[in-house]
Amino acid sequence: MNGRGYVRRRSRASFVAASLLAVLLTGCDGETTSSEPPTSTTGANGPSTGASSSVEAAPRTAFDPCTALTPQFLAEHQWDALPPAPKQNSTGGISWKGCRYVARAGYSFTIQTTNGTLDQVKEKFPSAAGIPVGSRNALRYEARPDVPGGCTINIEMRDGSLYILVDDPSGKHPRKLSPCDNATDIARAIAPLLPAGS
Repeated sequence: MNGRGYVRRRSRASFVAASLLAVLLTGCDGETTSSEPPTSTTGANGPSTGASSSVEAAPRTAFDPCTALTPQFLAEHQWDALPPAPKQNSTGGISWKGCRYVARAGYSFTIQTTNGTLDQVKEKFPSAAGIPVGSRNALRYEARPDVPGGCTINIEMRDGSLYILVDDPSGKHPRKLSPCDNATDIARAIAPLLPAGS
């Protein structure tokens, strides 16, 4: 084998390895939060069991929070302190996919589509309160009341829900809204962006 062929193959192998690593790191955010919707699911054949290793597909929807919240929309709401950070995770058959945002005021929030339904959320968080968000049903709850600054809203969608988590432990909202009032404001701003029938 001549020297040039070896270098070319090694360069190609390095490029492939770097590309695979980038893909893996993009999908592994490392962030987990206990306020995600429940991990049990009901399929067409009844409740799933912990023995099942298959993960249901992410919800099929035309709504992608990472692209639907345009730079102009984010700037208008002052949610553009940092570029959106993609975030995707799944556990127990429930999948979430979307982005994490940081507001200029310093608090953060996550918006993800999920195949977790409102019924599943209510089952896991019985104290979740039903609220209207535009023409859609939604649930608002504090998944960890012992940890200040967090509030979650799930907005009903055909194939699951839209998950919105606000994290503001230092109370940085400029109008001094509570995390749950802030989450409600965010939900009401985003709901009109959801495609009809989604």
